[in-house]
Formats: sequence, structure tokens, C-alpha cells
Amino acid sequence: MYRIIKNGAELALIEAPSYVRQARNGCFVLCQEAEAAGIAHNGTVYHLLGREALEGAESVILEAADAGAEIQTTRESAAQNAKLSGQLSAAARLYVQAATDVPDETALEMPDLFKTWEEVLAAGVTVAEKSIINDGGTLYRVVAPGGVLPQAHQPPHGEGMLAVYRPIDTAHKGTMEDPIPWVYGMDCASGLYYSYNAAVYLCKADMKPCVWAPGTAGLWQWEAVAAGETEA
Repeated sequence: MYRIIKNGAELALIEAPSYVRQARNGCFVLCQEAEAAGIAHNGTVYHLLGREALEGAESVILEAADAGAEIQTTRESAAQNAKLSGQLSAAARLYVQAATDVPDETALEMPDLFKTWEEVLAAGVTVAEKSIINDGGTLYRVVAPGGVLPQAHQPPHGEGMLAVYRPIDTAHKGTMEDPIPWVYGMDCASGLYYSYNAAVYLCKADMKPCVWAPGTAGLWQWEAVAAGETEA
């Protein structure tokens, strides 16, 4: 292997050089090392320091490298990077799990970083107000003043838990073309569109939280506007 060095820094590591010389017509042609004035790399011609000058070409040094040592160095570097990446991921997860100021939109972009309902149950400690929990793939924010001590019989998706946990879903625009999938207990805002049971509904009044599913008979707060397949 060979190392191409430019201005004291490594430009590239190659298996074999492509030696070139300049023909009489000015074109560069491949040649043997003994008659070469430069090398070609990634479509660029470089002048080899100490050889016949090549007008307009930057000078480089070609240095032999131990292939075994380079491979080992690469492996060690990759292992170190992987270790660092893992540590950064762990640190990010710990930070996110302890944070109470993560915006809903940001939280929805990284749902897997938050503790699951099973994890908070196993921890057995009070979860701070405004913290976020991943319950079966749906994110819930703790809204109980002072936080809550999770209980196995009171999961975020459970009936009667809206004063403690509130589902998050703002990944959709809330338009007819991109309605928000309705989840029991979510905050629903007047003027936005929601999808439920393959139909689209216009929310006609703020319902925070909303415990009445779209399409509930006699409920004027929902107006059916379209039917058909909708994407979650």
C-alpha cells in the first residue's frame, strides 16, 4: 500500500499508484514508475516531488505503507468510533429521559429514546411532570402536577388516566390531506382534521383532553368530511 501526502497531510491511502508522464502533445499517459513524473488519483494528476515538473499539478509525496499495520489501525479506529458512538447514544438517551422540555415535534422524531412503560414500572420511582413515556409505541407526557409514581394497573393508555398522562401526536399537519390519527385522550383543537376508522373528521371545538371518538352519535364537536383509507 502507498500513502499520498500533500502539504504534510495524508491525502489518500491506495493499494497501487497510477504513474503518469506527460506526452509530447501535452496529454498525460500511464507509464512505469521509473519514467513517471507524477501519479493520477481520482481523476486528478499530481506531481511527484523530486521528479520532472508538471505544469499546473500540485506536488505530493508517495510513501510506502505497511498494509497490515494500516488495516489494524483502521480496525482500531472503527472500534473506537463504534464505542464512542455507543456512548454518545447512551448519553443522549439518558438526557432525553430526564428532560422535561422536549417539544412534542422533537419527541415524535425519536420515540425509541424514551423509557417504555415497562421500564418506568421496573424503576419504581416518581416520574417528573412533563416527562415523556413510550407506552406501546405511543408517546405520553406526564401532566399530573408534581409527577406520578407509575402503577401497573394504571397505564397511560388506561381509562381515567387523562389527568395524569396525555398522548402526543403532532407529526401530522391536521389538514384534510394529512389528518391527525385520533387517540383516546389526546388534545384535539378546533379547525384541525383527524382520522378515525378510515374516515376523516373536522374538529369543531377544542377538546382537551378528548374522550369522545370521532363519529360518536349526537356529538356536534365532530363533523365527518371524508371517507376512505387514511394513513396513520
